[in-house]
Amino acid sequence: MNTSRKIFLDPALYILILLNLFFIFEYKDDPTKYNTIVWVFWIQSVLIGLFTFFELISTKMNEDTTITLNDKPVSPKQGKSCYSFFFLFHYQAFHFAYFIFLIVSIGLRTVDGSLLKYAVVALLFSQLVTFIRHKQAYSQHPPNLGMLFFTPYLRIVPMHMMILLPEFLNIKPSLVFLVLKAVFDVLGHLITTRYYWRAAGAKTIETI
Repeated sequence: MNTSRKIFLDPALYILILLNLFFIFEYKDDPTKYNTIVWVFWIQSVLIGLFTFFELISTKMNEDTTITLNDKPVSPKQGKSCYSFFFLFHYQAFHFAYFIFLIVSIGLRTVDGSLLKYAVVALLFSQLVTFIRHKQAYSQHPPNLGMLFFTPYLRIVPMHMMILLPEFLNIKPSLVFLVLKAVFDVLGHLITTRYYWRAAGAKTIETI
């Protein structure tokens, strides 16, 4: 089975598409839910980081690496644990600052608890499916430490730019920002997932 077919048979992709469509329709039906949706996206981003940490700490890496320390390549065997926890600290420190920003700018008072709860369950399921499929791929084609370390940033930065633009531009949130966020979210998933589905017999993980 070729790479494209494997990607489009990925259940996590369709969960992601359905979730984003659901959020768009929820906003269209009730624009006051925008704040809840922004918090859902923050939680989604945190979960992406947590599951990446689990992948980093539990995966046997390819011997090739793109990470250096003091101008010397880091051995995946020696550096995996160190960089796993460094990633966790750096990534979640960013999200802590992001959390403070959201508390100050939109707060928690208008959050729809039911929508938040069911959305988080769906996101957890999606991330778990993705984690399992990645681990299956890694067992045949060990990933590159540097690639795995930086991939989450490649995915989350564009989608968060979309949901934060209304605040930075001091304009009212609109449906167009949610649509753009959905597009970047799905594209980010596709771009990063293509790393993990190599044809049988390949020696290394595919890179962009």
